[in-house]
Amino acid sequence: MKRLTALFLIQCSLLLFLKIPFVKADDKVPMDAPGMFDLQELIKKATESNPEIITAKKKWKSAQDIIGARGALPDPQLSFKQYVESVETRVGPIKRAYGLKQKLPFYGKRDLKAEIATKEAEALEASYETVRQEVVRRVKIAYYDLFYLSKIIDIIDNEKEILKRFEQIAMTKYETGKGSQQNILKIQVEINRLEDRRLTLLNRKKTAEARLNVLVDRPSDHPLKKPVQPEFRDFFYIKAQLVRIARDNRPELKIGDAWIEKSDRALNLAKKDYYPDLTIGANYIEIDDGPLMFSDNGQDAFNVVLSINVPLWRKRLSSQVSSATKMVTAQKSAYKSILNRTLFEIEDNLFKIQTALETSNLYQNVLIPQAEQSLKSAEIGYITGVVNFLDLLDADRVLLKIQFGSWKAYTDYLKRIADMERAVGIELAEVLPAELPPEVKEE
Repeated sequence: MKRLTALFLIQCSLLLFLKIPFVKADDKVPMDAPGMFDLQELIKKATESNPEIITAKKKWKSAQDIIGARGALPDPQLSFKQYVESVETRVGPIKRAYGLKQKLPFYGKRDLKAEIATKEAEALEASYETVRQEVVRRVKIAYYDLFYLSKIIDIIDNEKEILKRFEQIAMTKYETGKGSQQNILKIQVEINRLEDRRLTLLNRKKTAEARLNVLVDRPSDHPLKKPVQPEFRDFFYIKAQLVRIARDNRPELKIGDAWIEKSDRALNLAKKDYYPDLTIGANYIEIDDGPLMFSDNGQDAFNVVLSINVPLWRKRLSSQVSSATKMVTAQKSAYKSILNRTLFEIEDNLFKIQTALETSNLYQNVLIPQAEQSLKSAEIGYITGVVNFLDLLDADRVLLKIQFGSWKAYTDYLKRIADMERAVGIELAEVLPAELPPEVKEE
């Protein structure tokens, strides 16, 4: 009797030690923990070294540098004439002539060309910002995936240790005649099943690491430290607020605006071609001494030339204007399409954020406490012989599955916020709650 009591106390002690630790989503890992890296570190690295970002930035800077050249005057033309056969004039034969002329485009053309180049540069600047924001979004998504996989692997490792303790208890009960060998085999199968899942997760983790390395322009097999748990973020924005933020900040809308303005100026430039350009010039004519004795014998000549082009072919000019007009309409339609897509993305991501947040709260406030209570009841029932070993394993599996789901909901919530920030074109942390109207803050 004393022996059975002692064994019972040992089992109770072991089972109390078996309580599965679960780090809730609002617990924070110290940012300075050794051997870890955080999201901001990766984002900074990506914005500095990602090839897509560098390419887009160089294109933008290149377009800026060409603005001055687009609005400049055409190159002047210098000419030289050497007469093979002399042309006799009253003051002597013409030997050679030098000329210089400069084309002066009609008033406003040069300014319009410079403005067109400026709008092209603005569009490329917004395009650069589009690429930068998209790379940052992909870095965030890959980081959240890596954190989730690392967390699940840790949970599985912890679960394997717990199952090994279950195995020891099952063996103790089997040796005392209180259990069966089948319980031990069930635990071993469960451990092997977890090991198989762990291997699958490790492969997915390597893929996530390779994706992150590529985004920061490092070899895909570059070793990464363990990711820090991303901080939970409150989301208090409503649709109207998000739409206003997007209209002011989304780079694709800025690209659309720039292309509309560029097309509008191109139309004005096409209309300017109905007016002639002016060319001014001067010629210096070198004359040799002639046979006749005049007071101006051999005197060099000088003249000034003014000329204009004649916009005679109206069909060509009207075609240019018609083409430019259609381009303005097309760019306005493209802007409308981008705006519609932006509104859809805001609506879609807002729904996904709210769903992920509600799911995360459900796991934290309802499912996890219920699963933990169920496992405790199963432990007590197994000790007292009311619950069989399979029910204990089922309760443990349920809690494990809920832990997986909780962390997935947590990272999905952060992913959807990253998608929303991409949709509105700005880090929402930059819009402080104090800056919102009272009705927005209340909602």
